[in-house]
Amino acid sequence: MNVMRMTRRAAIALLGATALTPSAWAQQAKVLKLGSIFALSGPNASIGKESLGGAQYAVDRLNKAGGVEIGGDKYKVELVNVDDESKAERSVGGAEKLIGQDNVPVIFTPPSSTTTLAVVPIAEKNKRIAMSFVAAAPSVVGPDYKYSFRSTLTSIMNVSPSIEYLIKQKGAKTIAYLGRNDDWGRAAGKAIADTAGKLGSKVVVEEYFDPGSTDFYGLLTKVRASNPDAVVGAAFTEDGISMIKQYRELQMKPTFLSIAVIWASPTFIQAASDSLDGVFISTGPTTTASPELEGFKTEFLKATGGPALPFGITAYDNVNMIVEAMKKARTTNPEKVAETLRTLEYKGLLQTYKFDNSNQSQVVININEAEQGKIKVISSLVTQ
Repeated sequence: MNVMRMTRRAAIALLGATALTPSAWAQQAKVLKLGSIFALSGPNASIGKESLGGAQYAVDRLNKAGGVEIGGDKYKVELVNVDDESKAERSVGGAEKLIGQDNVPVIFTPPSSTTTLAVVPIAEKNKRIAMSFVAAAPSVVGPDYKYSFRSTLTSIMNVSPSIEYLIKQKGAKTIAYLGRNDDWGRAAGKAIADTAGKLGSKVVVEEYFDPGSTDFYGLLTKVRASNPDAVVGAAFTEDGISMIKQYRELQMKPTFLSIAVIWASPTFIQAASDSLDGVFISTGPTTTASPELEGFKTEFLKATGGPALPFGITAYDNVNMIVEAMKKARTTNPEKVAETLRTLEYKGLLQTYKFDNSNQSQVVININEAEQGKIKVISSLVTQ
């Protein structure tokens, strides 16, 4: 009698397994945890929130489509985010938690170079992939890091075409630079001076400010006294909005160029308002238009109720690229996935991603002009 009961139960269980509902497959699938350290507070919060929104949307779409099949196994994807509060010490704790507690094979790194550089050695030590799509300091990737990858432009990639544009197209002989006092801002400052010198121009002011600063009157007064032909700014959202508004308040006339991609985002454009008119912005591919990208933006708005912003779209591309590498590698093992990434050529919404031998992807670079709330691409190239 007991044997019959067990047999009937087994038959019922087997029948249920052959007719899985969408929720049932998720219960039976393995879980693939992807880690992220996106700031939701502090001076990097605006970028962090954009990134989290795009990454989560990518995960939701993957799961809605039935999950991901890797090496014959079905996975439900889960994004585990840590808010590092834009602080390096919190980034370190976040990386240790994601690796030690959540056992993630990959971490999407924080928005700033300083916080990312706090995470990369931990990922490297534990043989986990650190994928950066915001941090621009050159030292984020290189021969010393087997598991650190970057899909976005570096500060040097971004700077050379920008300064060349100012000098060759705008006739700038003298340049003033205001940069964040972090790894990105410092690296950009060096690249600006080097590029300007090679092209026969010079940097007459080079000043740094703490991330999140809101008072730029003193620095801008010093810039105005030097009478430069152009001013280059390296600032994120909070400090960048204050910088450009005060620049306009002081009625400064030199050509202004920002090397921060965030300045071309809808959030920044709305907050800066007409202070942004006439400003040149050097970006990656986020300002490039295509039918596929426009279709995605429509779908994103319908699904989330909010617009698809630049770093969100970039995050979406990066999540899907990592998953594609895992599918091709037929494993979630970080070492095998890293090997696959080095040979992968992934066509995303924004561009085709292809990594060199230092784990740096080729990047589309656009020079844009802001006018009446719109961003127009005026020059474009692909570099690596």
